[in-house]
Amino acid sequence: MILLKTPEDIIKIKKACEIWKKVRTELPNFVKPGVSTRELDIIARDLIIRYQGTPTFHKLYDFPGYVCISVNDELIHGIGGDYKLKPNDLITFDIGVTYQDHVCDSAFSMITTPGDNPDAAKILKATYKALMETIKEIKPNVHLGDISAKTYAVAQSEGYEVIKTYGGHGCGNAPHEDPIILNYGKPHTGIKLVPNMVLCIEPMLMTDSDEYYVKSNDWTVVSKNHKLTCHYEHMVLVTSDGFEILTQTNVEMADKLLKY
Repeated sequence: MILLKTPEDIIKIKKACEIWKKVRTELPNFVKPGVSTRELDIIARDLIIRYQGTPTFHKLYDFPGYVCISVNDELIHGIGGDYKLKPNDLITFDIGVTYQDHVCDSAFSMITTPGDNPDAAKILKATYKALMETIKEIKPNVHLGDISAKTYAVAQSEGYEVIKTYGGHGCGNAPHEDPIILNYGKPHTGIKLVPNMVLCIEPMLMTDSDEYYVKSNDWTVVSKNHKLTCHYEHMVLVTSDGFEILTQTNVEMADKLLKY
């Protein structure tokens, strides 16, 4: 069942998103070679709590971390651990924030020391392009299949594959709501979007193949060929005449690596 958000829901969801944006703005300051992903997990947790939020993902479906931290060939659901970042690692933070029982779920990717990893820069830019071009399609009466098809078309045009078994979703009153939004689809099919839906749009791009496996921790999704992957996500409110991105930050808009 798709939950249309009330005005009260939207106020609280936007507050959760404001907390998320503060975390997204500050967390990159701690990303540098030699820092472990476990340290970054704790830093993210502390930032969420400092701004009066709760880490949504901790213990959700028994997830052991506070946020998802995925590096290089890890596409999604990475768990903070002993791995220490290296120069030019491509790292994704997927962060959930709960505020008064309402949820923000959004993700961003970055390179630890940008400038010397053209492959990472290329897939990062392509993933962000797929995200933003897909969001531009959002408005009432557009079919869900149009959204999914756009993500796939952009990924393919940039030379990448998309994972077929994971995707975006509704969000806001709970971490994961209907509808499921896959990164591929057929135009003019599926439900039609209506105002007050809140959607997580999240392209997940892979290099040369969409094959993957899940690590023995039962969480982390890794490309089978161990080539670079990338994930980016925004929360989007469907408005009466289009969309409103709830998780965009000034840091993102100023990032030259994301310009396409």
